[in-house]
Amino acid sequence: MAMTAARRRWPPDTLLVRILAPGVFALVVLLLVSLIVHAALLRQAAERGAAEVAAHRIAGAVDAVAAAAVPDRKRLAQVLSGSDLALSWGDAPDLPSDRARAASDLAHVGRLAEVTREIRIAAGLSDAEHGALQDVAVSVRLADGSWVNARVLAVSLIAADDTAFRVAVGAVAVALLLCVALASRVSAAPLAKLARTVRHLQPDGDAPLPQVGGPREVRDVAEALDGALHRVRDLLRQRSLALGALSHDLMSPLARLKLRADELPDPALRRTVQRDLAEMEGMVGYVLAYLRGADGGGEPAVPVSVTDLVQVVVDEFAETGTDVEERHLNEATVLARPVALKRVLRNLVENAVKYGANPWVEVTVREGGVEVRVGDRGPGVPPEDLARVFEPFFRGDRARAAGGGSGLGLPTAKAIAEAHGGALELASAPGGGTIAVLKLPLSPPTSAVTPA
Repeated sequence: MAMTAARRRWPPDTLLVRILAPGVFALVVLLLVSLIVHAALLRQAAERGAAEVAAHRIAGAVDAVAAAAVPDRKRLAQVLSGSDLALSWGDAPDLPSDRARAASDLAHVGRLAEVTREIRIAAGLSDAEHGALQDVAVSVRLADGSWVNARVLAVSLIAADDTAFRVAVGAVAVALLLCVALASRVSAAPLAKLARTVRHLQPDGDAPLPQVGGPREVRDVAEALDGALHRVRDLLRQRSLALGALSHDLMSPLARLKLRADELPDPALRRTVQRDLAEMEGMVGYVLAYLRGADGGGEPAVPVSVTDLVQVVVDEFAETGTDVEERHLNEATVLARPVALKRVLRNLVENAVKYGANPWVEVTVREGGVEVRVGDRGPGVPPEDLARVFEPFFRGDRARAAGGGSGLGLPTAKAIAEAHGGALELASAPGGGTIAVLKLPLSPPTSAVTPA
């Protein structure tokens, strides 16, 4: 559950996110810095350019007025005026000396140095946002003593703001991010495929890992996993064969010992030896059942009536004098190996009888599956043992005190349940008893049901 929660957290910890997150951050910072620097440089250049344009316009107009005949200067000034330039000619300046400064630096523009004696200027406002000059007043005294007064209403080299530039830069950034996301997705797809395949592989199977594409590093990981999987399978197979052979070979000495125990003259000693031999034989049988639990020992899977199988197990315990309460037994059919499934049910009922009181069993059909619940009203399993009951060869204090058992009953039952596509769960409350829940998927409807 912890891994599932971590896998679903937001943002997900995936290769795509790990590549895109720093890329997006770096790209956003780079774009912001670029836009700020671009805007600053562009406005400074626009301001200088606007001043140059204003100076040349004024110089051109003053030169034209100075070159015209005196009677035509006033009319020519009106003609040269426009929406952004107001021009007039007269005997007095519009800028008194106390409200303006001398602009000797403008004398180098055009022919102003040749046709003028004095240049006064009153700087207007500078629009830093749009790189423009507004309301610049200039009074120029011509060689004959008359004055040309000019007022530049607005000069800007940026006709519109740089929204188009920002949109273009943003489009390029989005395109780059999409390219990075696509490349990351293509690179991560083989890893995701490999993870799905490994997650569904059976350790005791023979299916190899599929060929995966992608970068060389991904192929190297797949080859390493395939090699590790082969080594694990070989190790499990060798250990299972060794344990199976040992357990199988023990059956013959046990059979000879049982025959010799029957010839013992002392009845008390004979019963003690026979009980110990029966316990040893049961332990060997549990080991063999555990080793073949996943594959059922080659037993074929057929449609089985779970309810009938449960009733058979209950009847077998009733024959030994042990009553097991039958609760709701809904009819349900599953695709299973009858002998293996019966072993699971017998083990669960036997645990309820041996370690609890008033055992009971019920079969409930739920959406997509069937649940077999086996419970008791005993003392329950201690919390510290509940997490380990499915470990092979583990026995709790009460199980050891009761004697017998091999610690393989529940692990074998769990292996058989999982081999059928189901699950086995155990819940317990001290003083409230223990409930074992066997979950199995329902088989498709069929008329052929194998009798248990």
